Amino acid sequence: MISLSRIRFCIATLLFLCLFGYAKAQEQNIDFFPPELSKALITQPTEGNPRSYTIQTQEYTDKATHISLSEIIQEYLLENNRIYQVNLNARKTTLASYTFDSLIRIKAIRYFTDDAPTPWIFYQYNDIENTKTELRLRRDSTVYTKTVLTFNENDLLISRKEYFGESDLKSEQRFVYNDYGDVESEVSLGNQNQNNYVYKYQYSSDGNKLMRQKFNNEKLESRVEYQYFPDSSVQILTEYGFNKRPKSQNLTVLQDSLRVEIVGYFSSIDTTEYRSSFKELYVGEDLLEYESRTINGVFVNRFKTFYEYDSHGNWIKRMTYENNKLIKVENRLFRH
Repeated sequence: MISLSRIRFCIATLLFLCLFGYAKAQEQNIDFFPPELSKALITQPTEGNPRSYTIQTQEYTDKATHISLSEIIQEYLLENNRIYQVNLNARKTTLASYTFDSLIRIKAIRYFTDDAPTPWIFYQYNDIENTKTELRLRRDSTVYTKTVLTFNENDLLISRKEYFGESDLKSEQRFVYNDYGDVESEVSLGNQNQNNYVYKYQYSSDGNKLMRQKFNNEKLESRVEYQYFPDSSVQILTEYGFNKRPKSQNLTVLQDSLRVEIVGYFSSIDTTEYRSSFKELYVGEDLLEYESRTINGVFVNRFKTFYEYDSHGNWIKRMTYENNKLIKVENRLFRH
């Protein structure tokens, strides 16, 4: 039997392009979407009304000297061009299964491996009380952990509670928002500790955010400044530390369907010295190029992706290169 850790490694490797993005990794998960799946593949409808499709991957692994076929095949089941189930299969055995409701919200996850600590995960949605709940069950069907998210009338997260079992409160976060929909205060409770975060903002006359200050227990923790350029599509976000020195800068360029994201860090010695550490280039939602460098600016690697499409506009082949070397080929086979 293939171990759960091996499954997760394979999933992460198969879908690593979908997991790229330093900023995205820091975003708070408010919809319980499984991070190991590509959200773009699930939420974007396909064309041509297929019944299903599979993705089979060839790639380099850590120990391999040549590109080889992955042991996992991703199977996507559709109805009315919407995905309702994803299965991860190996040797005609289902390793994990994910099901979704008509609103493309995750309903359940089941792992079919012997070493999965919580083989069943269920999700509940209460549209009246505006809550989302995650239940992780042990093999004896008892609840291991429970997480409850509560939203306000604008669908902004106002409470996150995590429990041991069904009722033993482990931690809680509470959020308050201003009229612009930005977090004004955040309280975190847990392990007999309490943190109080307060955010203060400056806005332009047309409502654009100009500055955000974050205070932790009344002490300035960071400051972010925003720059906009009315004659172009460039936006710049600069973050400052508690010592008022610039730490990082995020530059976004938008042009039609093209989006370029660049993040870099300032030298702790000379704050006029700035090094680009990550660069992502998108067309639509497709990541075409990713480049990373060290904080000192030393080049690490560059990834590029090329697509082939069928007559309906669905991609059927995706090729990924690292430093101009082919490292992965994904073939997508549709069944109508």
